[in-house]
Amino acid sequence: MPLQEFSLKGGWLRELPTRMGVQIIHVHGQRANYFVWVMRRLYPRTWGKAKLVATVHGWVQDNFVRKAVTWLEWRTLRECDHVITVSGQQRATLLGMGFSADKVTVVRPGIPYLAESGLHAPTPQERSDARAKWGLPDDAFVMTAIGRLSTEKRFDLYLEVCALLKERMPDAHFMLVGGGKQEANLRAQAASLGLDDTLVFTGLTRDMRGVYASTDLVMLTSDTEGTPHVLLEAMGSDIPIVATEVGGIPEFITNGEHGLLVPRGDKEALARAAQIIHDDPTLRAKLVEGGRAVASQFTVEHMVQGVEAVYSRVLGQEVTETRQ
Repeated sequence: MPLQEFSLKGGWLRELPTRMGVQIIHVHGQRANYFVWVMRRLYPRTWGKAKLVATVHGWVQDNFVRKAVTWLEWRTLRECDHVITVSGQQRATLLGMGFSADKVTVVRPGIPYLAESGLHAPTPQERSDARAKWGLPDDAFVMTAIGRLSTEKRFDLYLEVCALLKERMPDAHFMLVGGGKQEANLRAQAASLGLDDTLVFTGLTRDMRGVYASTDLVMLTSDTEGTPHVLLEAMGSDIPIVATEVGGIPEFITNGEHGLLVPRGDKEALARAAQIIHDDPTLRAKLVEGGRAVASQFTVEHMVQGVEAVYSRVLGQEVTETRQ
């Protein structure tokens, strides 16, 4: 909906689905779930007539508030005509809560970054230029973690791993890419661990090509995940990965074939896996090849086909009929 059409006039919001001819309302995320839940109660004759589909991207339950928010989301999902999850693990969770199997479907995400035109392995000059931007030496082994700086991502654990590797791998340098509420705490932790001379905080950046061009290894230390885009972007960029074996990650990464997986929260195992990849170029090449093959399956086209199939089922008609 074009933003300029928004209005606070009486009845505008009530009649919005009817005016736009909406057959399906598709929500992503908890706020959207709650908003539509309220609208369907306020305006059942308009908002309540459209079919409701929700995509679940993940749940974080590391404190009381987040547990309460997740519980509320599960309540709103029960009113949906269909729920899409991004991993089989999420689907199994919902089925275990009594959701109907024929109303919960896994649709793997498409990764827009991998569909960008001109995407290619960096040339030596592009790699050098990218590293110069972040102040990284050309001959360093660069390990990178990427994501929202929030507690469930366990970047505190990542910094502890960096401290171990700094002692074991003299050529190691590190990047932490992203922004969030934990940034100040993480900067303080990095300083206390003596990482100031080897760790770069990039903050929020749109230059992901530069980030990946600078990187030799991507590490994910999360306690919970759905299907993390960052791993697929890295694998599609010919970068080996080390990740915690959580959420939907083991569904698309086989340990030793597409990346190295370790138990959640295991600092020593994460450091050991990174050092194995650093020391073994043959394994590194194998993981790059396997990772590239996996990433190639997560296309936007495949995701669209999966979502259209859900729409077709919800509407009880062929997808092509909705396009006429």
